[in-house]
Amino acid sequence: MKKIQNQKIYKCVHTRGQKIRGWLALIMLFICGLMVGVSISDRKTEQQESTLVQAVQEIQQTQQKETCAVIEEIQLRWLNDENSGNIVDHQANVRVYETLFQHGCDENKDKYRAAIVREMAIIDALGGQQSAKSTCEQIEASLLERLPYGGTEANADDRIDRAKIYANLSERGCAENSAKYVELAKQELEIARALEDDEFTNHETIEVVETYKRLNMQAAAEEIFETAKKLTNPAIDFILEVEKIINEQ
Repeated sequence: MKKIQNQKIYKCVHTRGQKIRGWLALIMLFICGLMVGVSISDRKTEQQESTLVQAVQEIQQTQQKETCAVIEEIQLRWLNDENSGNIVDHQANVRVYETLFQHGCDENKDKYRAAIVREMAIIDALGGQQSAKSTCEQIEASLLERLPYGGTEANADDRIDRAKIYANLSERGCAENSAKYVELAKQELEIARALEDDEFTNHETIEVVETYKRLNMQAAAEEIFETAKKLTNPAIDFILEVEKIINEQ
């Protein structure tokens, strides 16, 4: 018979302190992982918030732009290369600059007027001025060059002169632009009236009344005349002259 020797079996037994330290290590590892996750989440949130703030700022900047600046930004995209040898390209440029002159910002009016003249000179050099523009278009281009400065520093006389030119354009310019020039003339007269609070000199009164008559605004012409009579106690010659203008058919 074989003798079976007794074998000793060793068992690893942890003390209570070791067990506690082990559990603490696991808990700390979990907390560290959680903190890392939160940190990454915070960075993502910060990035999203930064992007949102930037977008809001861009929208606010766009909203703060003046309407005239927005119009300029849009229209300038339609300009053709000034070095083009194609007359049609320069015709299109003239139309763009005319739109910019009418609806762009006041501080840029002189620049757009000069651009119209420059484009017309290029068309002329290419031998296409007469064929490229109709008579009414040439009238418009010529009269628009005579417009006085229309910025915030323009006085009542400048505004009245601008209104007279627009009234002329409404009659002699291209038919499709007539209504636009009527509105521009009315706008200039309203600004002139606001600047002077309707207290015009005799000469200014006559010009305003004549312009209103050209615009077929009989009631406005009579209103200006009645105001002048109340404020200035005018001479009989002046009264007769203005009445003649108002009553002309």
